[in-house]
Amino acid sequence: MEEILIHTLKMNAMSKEYRCTRNALYSHDCLGHEDILARQGYYITADSQEEAWQKMACRFPEETLEGFTVQDWEGFDVTVVEKGGED
Repeated sequence: MEEILIHTLKMNAMSKEYRCTRNALYSHDCLGHEDILARQGYYITADSQEEAWQKMACRFPEETLEGFTVQDWEGFDVTVVEKGGED
């Protein structure tokens, strides 16, 4: 069990986060229909840009000819604090 945990920690240390967008035109009318900069993207953890591309290809196999844009991404921690309403 300890060996599996150590292996998992090493893999996570090597992995990076990538922002991936679909290059194919969206089929519905929206801001990102023709402008990929307006698209939200998918945030994928992978060991390389190639692996991130392959993960996108698994999600969208019908769009592999158009391809995907893969960018290095550095995520950040967010803390949400809820304040109670005044009575």
